[in-house]
Amino acid sequence: MKTRLHIVFFLLPAFGFAQTEFVVNNGTDIRINPGCQVIFAEGGIKNSAGQLSNAGELIVEGNILNDGTLVGGTASGIFRVLNNIENNGQMQPGQSEFELYGDEQFLRGVNQLDFYDLTLIGTGVKYMLQDISTSGTLNLTDRELSASSRTVFHQNTNATSVLAIHDQGFVSAAANGGLSRVTNSTQDHYFPVGTSLGGIKVRPITISPSSGSSAYKVRYAAPSPNATQRSTELYYINPVFYHHMERTSGSSPATITVYFDGPVDGFFQTLAHYESGLWRENAGTIEGPVFGSGPELASFRTPNWDFANPEISLAALATELFVPNVFSPNDDGQNDVFKPRGTNLYEFNMRIYDRWGNCVFESNDIETGWDGTFKGLPVNSGVFVYFITSAGQVVSKGNVTLLR
Repeated sequence: MKTRLHIVFFLLPAFGFAQTEFVVNNGTDIRINPGCQVIFAEGGIKNSAGQLSNAGELIVEGNILNDGTLVGGTASGIFRVLNNIENNGQMQPGQSEFELYGDEQFLRGVNQLDFYDLTLIGTGVKYMLQDISTSGTLNLTDRELSASSRTVFHQNTNATSVLAIHDQGFVSAAANGGLSRVTNSTQDHYFPVGTSLGGIKVRPITISPSSGSSAYKVRYAAPSPNATQRSTELYYINPVFYHHMERTSGSSPATITVYFDGPVDGFFQTLAHYESGLWRENAGTIEGPVFGSGPELASFRTPNWDFANPEISLAALATELFVPNVFSPNDDGQNDVFKPRGTNLYEFNMRIYDRWGNCVFESNDIETGWDGTFKGLPVNSGVFVYFITSAGQVVSKGNVTLLR
């Protein structure tokens, strides 16, 4: 015959608590009612069998090992956990909140861990060794949730139900892992993804479906594969990172927006996708909104993306340069300065050499040309050699004649 134990506290307007060192449940139904606070100190809880239901406040200053059934309240309940959670049984979160407030913490077990609201605070990284799901709010605050090859399945279709400090809280993932979201509106759905390898780098994206109900999965990935293999319309592919985006259910195309930190990541002009061994520009890409401050993140967005190619990277467009072959710096206001013309390169450097190999001029600005002087003095007429490079590659070289 099943034994049922009710833990009921009749409290004054403040609160009371029961405290114990370690609890093993071998088959009893334990209930914590609304308004009750229970603290399990240090040793934590081993729910070997039976059901542990919490509609009040449960503070676990150790681990939770669940081999039975762990239940949250239908409209309440908070689990505050200092150490790890292992689920080998069932989790029925109701509308409860799990708050991970420790240092490095691990989410693991044979079965997926199911949460309603999940909030990450404390210090250190929260590591996933098993898939997790959230059906209420996922609040990363300023913490890293390391998914590795696992997936965070966020089931709440409310577009604003994933929260994070824009340059600190994020989901990191390796191949096959990532953050998955279900959508049923055309609003921007936020995917705070990034990495802590080599320092914290949060590079979120948003997905705004065109219509219908779909699911999308995203991760920050590095480095970009075959970054030097690009179609002719592109000059440069961000080699450091890209985003892996896939539509895992449904058929709705979407507007995708990729955010980046310009001063840190570099100069970009568009988005590109990896297709048949080449990076190609996303048609219709436009400049997107800015996000946050300190740092302010810029963005580019592509409308009506069909997710046929999951790898998306920041890119710079190829430039067409016109380089004159003669100039006459005689102060007549015509052709007095030698400089190329064209759109801005990702990076620009021009050096000019005389016939003895001396560098007589150098510029890192396409708008700053050579006026025919060296160390403040006019040089004589002659033929000079120029080299124009961008991102370490020579994009133009040749001769220019100076006439006086």
